Amino acid sequence: MTTTASPNPTAGTLTPATGSTLFDRWTALWNGDFSDPEAFLAPDFRIRFGNDPDDAATDGIHGPAGIVSFISAFRTERPGLRYAVEGTPLVDGVLGQVASRWYVTGPGGVHKSGIDLFEVVDGRIATVWSVTGLRRFAP
Repeated sequence: MTTTASPNPTAGTLTPATGSTLFDRWTALWNGDFSDPEAFLAPDFRIRFGNDPDDAATDGIHGPAGIVSFISAFRTERPGLRYAVEGTPLVDGVLGQVASRWYVTGPGGVHKSGIDLFEVVDGRIATVWSVTGLRRFAP
């Protein structure tokens, strides 16, 4: 039996400008701007961190309120971090996905990088797959 995945409602409508705007909003969220996350995060938002297989607790983060709570606590434990997008996000309008590198700097010489991949549904981020490195990628 062959099953067909239901098409992503965003497929064909996701533009480079929209992808960049979503990454800008996502980055602002990590920088502590918790205003109106429902405007760019889907109600059933999920995040999947790829770094630590033993940290299944983050798999329980659901919805805009869940990620705001997580990021708020993360920032409280690690004050002074500053996130930025590195380069221009890549958009696949057919699949409804956006990917980009990012980096974070902070007190004590923090210099790390990561890559996030978004699944975008109805113009909002539905799922993020995120991998963080232990050092900054060379630009």
